[in-house]
Amino acid sequence: MNRHEISEPQAGLDGLPLETAITVVDDESAESDTIRETLAIVADDGVIRRTAVDDALANASKVVTTAETRTELAAASLEDVSGIAAPVSELDIVAMRLNRFGARLDMVEDRTADLGDRIQTIIAHKNDGNLYDLAREIRRVTVTANEVQRAADELQFELENFGEWLEDADRRTEELIDDIEALEQSLDKLEDVATELSGDSTELEEDAAVVWIQATIQHRVTALMLTDLQAELATLREWAANEGSNPPSGVGQRLEDLEARHDALGERFVDRAESGWHERFDDRVANLDDALDEMEPPIAWRDVETVVEEYRPTIE
Repeated sequence: MNRHEISEPQAGLDGLPLETAITVVDDESAESDTIRETLAIVADDGVIRRTAVDDALANASKVVTTAETRTELAAASLEDVSGIAAPVSELDIVAMRLNRFGARLDMVEDRTADLGDRIQTIIAHKNDGNLYDLAREIRRVTVTANEVQRAADELQFELENFGEWLEDADRRTEELIDDIEALEQSLDKLEDVATELSGDSTELEEDAAVVWIQATIQHRVTALMLTDLQAELATLREWAANEGSNPPSGVGQRLEDLEARHDALGERFVDRAESGWHERFDDRVANLDDALDEMEPPIAWRDVETVVEEYRPTIE
């Protein structure tokens, strides 16, 4: 049976005390506490009642309606933001964000539509469906509707921030600087690792190899961060020139300094590597590099995380 289907009535469940009904229900996938909480949804004064389904269904429908409303608000926010972005929609950093927001909205809308279909299924079987199946599906629908509501609220909040970013050049510069500071912190940590590797360590040689390869991989990722930030700076400068606003100042030199730090760090990790480490890890690192080389700004960082996880060397 599909996890959302509702089977035929289970004889004798209606009218049973809750604690007795728990022993009657056959659900190997759930513990007794979960079964108790589920049956309580269709219980009235500690007794399982089909008449309790209406109240439970009404409560679930309210939660679903809230999720639908929040989804509609998120869709309206995306429409508004798309209008604001129209004059600069050809810029990669704008188009990419709009596409991602659109994809997220599609997912939320699909889940919202599914909730409505599931409520209709419950309504169709409320008078003759298995009471435990009805309660379980009401519970699942309620949980999912709350998740959808949170996703819609989060999307709307981010869209509002995106709208402010579109309309405020200073805000765009501030966010770029925040990202630069995040890169600086990543390089700080890598420099600490490089220092650790260059010292007289009492750790096992195997541990040094593990530290080295993990830092090497992170160094590859920071290279992408640097490339992404340089591309974003170029775009923001073009954007500022077209709209007559102030371009980011003092950022270009900062990125150049970070690039020099990054290159020097790469040399330190190369110098520290031993032949055995290369024999063990080079194939995987080469595959990782090939995958990362295909990524161009604006970088999709979730894709980067997926690639790094896929090619990260297995540490035995």
